Amino acid sequence: MYPSVSRLALAAALACAGQAASASRQPLAEAPLALKSSIRCQHNADNSLDCTTRNQFTILKPAGKDYLSRIDFTYPDTDTLEVLDGEVRQQDGRVIRLDKSQVETRAAPNPYAGVSRDKQTWLAFPELAVGSVVRYEVRHHIAAPPLSSELLYRLDFDPEPVRYDSYHFELSSPRPLLWRSEAMEGFQIRAAADGKAITVEQKDTRYLNFTNEWHNAAIRRWPRLSIATSDSPQQHFGVYAERYNRILAAPLPPAAAAEVARQQGKPAAEQVAAFMQHINSRYRYLNDQRLAERGLVPFTLAEIEQHGYGDCKDLATLLTAMLRRAGIAAEPVLVFRGNFAPAPLLPGLGTVNHMIVRAAVDGKTEWLDPTNPFFAAGRIMPDLQERIAYRIGADGQVRTDNIPLQTPTVSSRVRRVETLRRDGSADIVSDSELSGWPLIELTMQDRYQGSSSADQSICRGVGSQPLNCKVERAATGFLQPERYPVRIASQDARAVEKISGLYLYDPQLESRWNDFDSYRGNDNQADVYLGDPEIQERAVTLKGAKAIQPPLSCHARSRWFDLDLSQRADAGGIRYQYRLSRKVRWLSHDDIVSQEFAEFSRQARGCTTQVRQILKL
Repeated sequence: MYPSVSRLALAAALACAGQAASASRQPLAEAPLALKSSIRCQHNADNSLDCTTRNQFTILKPAGKDYLSRIDFTYPDTDTLEVLDGEVRQQDGRVIRLDKSQVETRAAPNPYAGVSRDKQTWLAFPELAVGSVVRYEVRHHIAAPPLSSELLYRLDFDPEPVRYDSYHFELSSPRPLLWRSEAMEGFQIRAAADGKAITVEQKDTRYLNFTNEWHNAAIRRWPRLSIATSDSPQQHFGVYAERYNRILAAPLPPAAAAEVARQQGKPAAEQVAAFMQHINSRYRYLNDQRLAERGLVPFTLAEIEQHGYGDCKDLATLLTAMLRRAGIAAEPVLVFRGNFAPAPLLPGLGTVNHMIVRAAVDGKTEWLDPTNPFFAAGRIMPDLQERIAYRIGADGQVRTDNIPLQTPTVSSRVRRVETLRRDGSADIVSDSELSGWPLIELTMQDRYQGSSSADQSICRGVGSQPLNCKVERAATGFLQPERYPVRIASQDARAVEKISGLYLYDPQLESRWNDFDSYRGNDNQADVYLGDPEIQERAVTLKGAKAIQPPLSCHARSRWFDLDLSQRADAGGIRYQYRLSRKVRWLSHDDIVSQEFAEFSRQARGCTTQVRQILKL
């Protein structure tokens, strides 16, 4: 895999995780740095790359000093990086050359859940100040990834706090090159007459950076360009399919074979759950790159069992082998993991960062990720939905597939009784059923923070001022049940607010629609991540309450959400029922600012505010 171009650092590594970058658009005048960049790369016959980068930064704001305080280049030990030149030019014309003592190469810090032989070269420029011009030149030899004979090189101009005054890029190759681009209107792209060189030139000054966006928001479209020697997934990944199938053809190691034998004859779904449990119990996730730069190549089945650990490709390979020995059709799958996966412009190693398993279980497709510390049968994890995947077939063929959006299911169903008192307090009894992502989040909190911490989090959501809260629930574990019951008994010291002998009840159901109004009013730009499509149901009885307003029933419909709400009086008091169905994982900026969404949001807010009402007790 070849790295995308990074402006403040160089990186080349295969990871098994990914995440979209968080992102209103920052004015050009606030840019902390200005950059003139020139990069020239030569693609070699052995599929390695030699790239020379010349960068010149001008510090425009005090924050720019911080960004350039130390410049890191991290790369595999199969690569070489040479610092050719460096200097700082001050506003008075004084030039300070980069001294050898200000350049150091050492072992790079090990990644989270991994061990590597990566190196890191850092530059520490002296006497930085606003107005200083920092210039450096480096030459980077990027070794060919193991087994790979095809090039994919990506340029990603995603948001960052740097003003680009000029940008020039050249890539030449002994082979013809293909290119595909998106949102590159600010650049001129030229191909040589023989197709063996691509040149990219920035047209005008460019600055793309964002501030004050929501914590769950991301910019999902930015200028990007992919250059490759082939547009065929088979050409890029076929050589790995051969290696995988040789590994999968070997006998199962003893522990895995014994587990397959123990599950023989059981329904396929039970066997899948058992194999996932076996891998979770016996192996830990660890990406071990010490013995070799393996890239996409897993350890053998025997090595995986001997180690007792593995990364995504190791654990996915072992799971595939166990499933196949049990007679369940399974394939390793290369995919980009993260809440957002940009559609590849061209296939290749730079488009994937994770491996999972596709299995056919009782006529249904399961997308299985054995690196997760939980298993929910029939569910596609949020960081795997809506993306292209490359399936490695037993016949050596690499097939392009699409992992779909998870069908919305009921993730929380709440039956709650609030016995109201004249002092504004209430006794609360709540019976809930959780499934899907809310249950997974609870399981993860139990695992990493303990059940007492999770119970405290549950109690904080019971009311405005919960007291004497007690939670009854079973222990969570690796295997997620279809429905998980939770009972809560608590008091709320401020269930209703006393106003002139009457009482105000406010369940705050309209808050999310107010948030979208705020998004539009603040001119936010990023897309908003919502999480799994899901259905929430709530039935609440306000015992002892008498309604002043008449019964209500309202609905709001859209392609993003469906909302149903009703309220009526019964012998025990007031009862309202609420159902919200979310159909999408992401809301785009264009959707949120559209007239269609604004009208739906107005209807939804108007519906939910009716539950906020004056009561008699």
